[in-house]
Amino acid sequence: MTGIFRVEPGMTSVLVREIAALNPANPFYTPEYFAFRRAQGFTPWILINGDPAGSDVYCPAFMKSGRMRCSLEIPSAPDLPANGSFWKGIMDFCRLKGVSDLSVNSFCSEGGVIPPLHHEESRKARWEYVLKLSHSDFLKKMSKGHAYRVKRAKKMGVEMQRVRNRQAADAHARLISASMQRRQERGENVTTTAPVESLHQLVDSGAAEIFQAVLGGQVVSSNFILLAEKAGYSHTQGTSPEGMDCGAAHFLIHEIACTLRDEGKEVFNLGGTDDPDPESGLVKFKTGFGTATERINLEAARFRPASVASCLLRRLFISGKG
Repeated sequence: MTGIFRVEPGMTSVLVREIAALNPANPFYTPEYFAFRRAQGFTPWILINGDPAGSDVYCPAFMKSGRMRCSLEIPSAPDLPANGSFWKGIMDFCRLKGVSDLSVNSFCSEGGVIPPLHHEESRKARWEYVLKLSHSDFLKKMSKGHAYRVKRAKKMGVEMQRVRNRQAADAHARLISASMQRRQERGENVTTTAPVESLHQLVDSGAAEIFQAVLGGQVVSSNFILLAEKAGYSHTQGTSPEGMDCGAAHFLIHEIACTLRDEGKEVFNLGGTDDPDPESGLVKFKTGFGTATERINLEAARFRPASVASCLLRRLFISGKG
């Protein structure tokens, strides 16, 4: 798609609601997600690829300025041609605003390729796993291991509950740390701490809801789900050793999927991984919930639109004009 690139401030609630309505299956386009990023200290912008022959494409981006640097983050890049006006427009916008660090992510993206922009610092392949809830038998063809664990959890009396408060976010952070600790012990290079403040902000903004698996009054597995009109996105999941023993993590994904389907959602994105090994534990976990699970090939990349010194001079010039 070719067209005319333009940028609008993302502070107008009417425009934010409009792009959410145009992207009902993307939780990174909702007003609640915008509120979450503002709480983090980011300024929202909306990047627009105008198409005279068809529909415009909208893409949220979030800017934060420090004393020396200015960053721009795109959480969910659109699927647009690498040689189109959109990507050139982004780089022009970065230079205009004195952006020193550009991060292009692909959370909940439909696919596409991130082109090699100016001064690429890093790039990685990643994959997301999407469960199509509109499939009539979307959970009836689970792997034998997944089906066994779901049945085991139900037999042991594990139940699901939904909450949205900071206390539950704190419990979620502890379970994430427990899960990361196990992965670290298996030799994986992961951090064992969870971003508690960010989890609080997600809850406070209404961008996410916490689904918990409870056994004997104790939370044994927890999943942060970002919500949109037609989709849920698994932000993070954590499980205790007791939860692993009783199949709580598998049970929780199963129950969340059923709940989202009953509420009229069409897609449950199980989240992503940058591990290409189909035999890795995380990949086998995400792919074991049935043949209705689609693997999407994605990328993430970081760029340096200009040097820190030139960006700082540009920002000083902008502030001087203001």
